[in-house]
Amino acid sequence: MTKPTESKPTAKKRDIKRSERVLPDALVPESQWEILGQACMVNGRPVRLRQWPTRYGDMPSKEDMSERINQLSARLDSLLTCLYAQGQRKLLVILQGLDTAGKDGAARGIMRAVHPMALRMVSFKVPNDVEASHDFLWRVHPHVPGAGQSVIFNRSQYDGVIMPMVTEGLTPAQVEERCRQINDFELLLVETGTTVLKIFLNVSREEQHARMIERWESPEKRWKLTEADLHCGENYSLYANAYEQVLEKTCTKHAPWWIIPADHKGFRNMLTAEILVGTLERMGLSWPDPDPVVAKSDFWKKVGQ
Repeated sequence: MTKPTESKPTAKKRDIKRSERVLPDALVPESQWEILGQACMVNGRPVRLRQWPTRYGDMPSKEDMSERINQLSARLDSLLTCLYAQGQRKLLVILQGLDTAGKDGAARGIMRAVHPMALRMVSFKVPNDVEASHDFLWRVHPHVPGAGQSVIFNRSQYDGVIMPMVTEGLTPAQVEERCRQINDFELLLVETGTTVLKIFLNVSREEQHARMIERWESPEKRWKLTEADLHCGENYSLYANAYEQVLEKTCTKHAPWWIIPADHKGFRNMLTAEILVGTLERMGLSWPDPDPVVAKSDFWKKVGQ
């Protein structure tokens, strides 16, 4: 895994700088981490989404995937709680993808076994009038994690580039400018102790259409469909092309992109959890020492001693 660019650390920064030390009991060992990176990390490769898989033919059975997800979920709860208890590092997970790619489903899969104090999710909708009157990063910054916090962004600052590219016709110069601003913003987060994990859920045109039809035919889901959803479904290629440009321009050493096949929901959730757990296992987390006063108390002596 490529280390982020770091400025010369001060005494305080030494405590929170990124660590590549893998936990000895890692659930995602180094050999598996390398395979995940080769399969899913952009790492300077050209982004042509039709050339990235949306599903694999050779996948684990449903039972094996369920068992693995349960293992990963338990491990995730422990790691995120440790990050919270340590109170130094920060984790920001960004989930992006075309409509129906499964951002909500992947987030629910991540959060299902995690204590609420250890992880929260922020969903960004269409900017309101106040948000639209500021720069596109203004509404995002207040929601990034503080020390000891982990946050999932369901959509993010990237919608401030993708949507205008398709619906407003941003010029190439404007796209370059916004992508540069995003890269600078994410570098600021990394340099102040945040690990930025960016995951793009890659869904095929055929699967997207099938899922939208399923939503339309279900009264419980039909009411959620918006004109924007319809526009995305009707213009799959335009949105895919916009993402290709943005993913390439914003895949940096300090915050690389992962592209995950999203046509199969269970496999999508398992890979997302694998990458998240593998990332946390490489952040140098450890449980803090107990309060000295509490540790010295006679209360911990066995009764009768």
